[in-house]
Amino acid sequence: MTEPQERSPADWRRYETSENIGLAGLVAIVLGVLLAIVQANTESNAAPLWVTIFIGIALIGVGLRIEAAIRDRARR
Repeated sequence: MTEPQERSPADWRRYETSENIGLAGLVAIVLGVLLAIVQANTESNAAPLWVTIFIGIALIGVGLRIEAAIRDRARR
């Protein structure tokens, strides 16, 4: 039988490329804005709280996009 390979502790960091970070940021922006729009159109008492949370998610996505742009610029 084969022995299991030992993985380095930071093996997951190989996925932390600027392309992946930018894509995650784009997804967060789109989903945050869409969910905020949907929640704003509901007749719920907790709607303002959820809209604020979803806008916060979109802002985190903007931060991820900025981080990806900085990494691309630093790589050149």
